[in-house]
Amino acid sequence: MTIRLLATLWSASALGLAAAPSSDLLRFTNGDQLHGQFQGIGKGPVAVWQREDVVAPVEFQPSALRHIVLRGGKPARQLGSLSHVELVNGDRIPGTISGMDKETVLLETAYAGTLRIPRDHVTMLAPSPLGGRLHYHGPFDEAEWKMTSATFPEGLPPQPPGEDAKEEDQETDSGRWVFSGSAWYWPGKGSGTALIREDAMPDRAILRFDLAWKSRIS
Repeated sequence: MTIRLLATLWSASALGLAAAPSSDLLRFTNGDQLHGQFQGIGKGPVAVWQREDVVAPVEFQPSALRHIVLRGGKPARQLGSLSHVELVNGDRIPGTISGMDKETVLLETAYAGTLRIPRDHVTMLAPSPLGGRLHYHGPFDEAEWKMTSATFPEGLPPQPPGEDAKEEDQETDSGRWVFSGSAWYWPGKGSGTALIREDAMPDRAILRFDLAWKSRIS
């Protein structure tokens, strides 16, 4: 199961998170994952990937990839706005919509200047996608969340040193959520562990999130 919180309400720090150095992540269409460093797109096209345990970069066909997660899903720099354009392939390009004609949409960005996007490539314009006042947008930092259970109502104790780095342990029913790529994943088959972010919502709020799963949801 995957939970990706899109929005609940406004926090200035949520838009101004600084990215800590973190490895990149490949997610394959068959469910496999591979940590390493993204080196760019090569001729073919192919995704070029580097790992410390291989001598030369490895190339992967885009058709075998589901996601490329950079810097652990943390932003390289703060976003001044959540305004964006969504493309027909599902990509979202952040920026301020500055104009539009019969053929193109103009998008002002801090990272690439003015982009001219063909209108037939655009499926949605979102100048204010969340509407109203925003208190939270994420998750970008796992430290802002905690896991609780009936046995540990105040929060699960920290994992022993080294265990959190073992990917094979995360695939077992450890009773812990796994944070990766601005999303929380439940790798186990059991239930009973709650994922909590305290003091995130006022008495009245609108909560929006993405939920995805591999098999039947229960």
